[in-house]
Amino acid sequence: MHQGTEFLRRQADLMGLKDMSYMNMLIKKLQLDPTANLKTMSKGMKQKTAIVAALMADSEVLILDEPTTGLDPLMRAEFISILNEERKKGKTIFMSSHMFDEVELICDKVALIKDGRIIAVKSTAEIKYNEDKVYKIEFTSQGDYQQFLSEPFNFAEKIASKNQVIIKLNDREINKFISALKGYNIQFITERKYSLAEYFKTLY
Repeated sequence: MHQGTEFLRRQADLMGLKDMSYMNMLIKKLQLDPTANLKTMSKGMKQKTAIVAALMADSEVLILDEPTTGLDPLMRAEFISILNEERKKGKTIFMSSHMFDEVELICDKVALIKDGRIIAVKSTAEIKYNEDKVYKIEFTSQGDYQQFLSEPFNFAEKIASKNQVIIKLNDREINKFISALKGYNIQFITERKYSLAEYFKTLY
């Protein structure tokens, strides 16, 4: 068994798969050349072959271990698109990954593991739409910057050289925050999105 084509054909036989249309679609989307020799394939090509083998039977349950390892950014995005299509079909997907951004894009729920034990289980929506926010503000003048420091907000960081502050704010305070800003000249304001990576850091 030297070619990827032969490997995939044998996998299909083991699963009793007769219709190869979905397999061929996956090969095309992932830009895989299945005629290449398995031994000389790059790590990325081998990973694509393994992905096609795992998905081609159109199973109801998928178990994936670090599935994007070895994929370049474009193929990683294509794979995430494929998995989201699988989700829309109502499939159950179990996936292990240390890539927080792809977990946020694919998964409805995440379990965090430390020292072999699950320490937290949370929905990704709950993490992304956390009511505690972090804002970075830059003022146009040193005077505005200094005056804002007297406002009753939780200052996480003060960067005097740039007239910038970073504040932590709960959604309940947003009206008070907007009202306070009306009295200042602001260069810019940005929200630092709460992410799975941030949540992970708080637990560790």
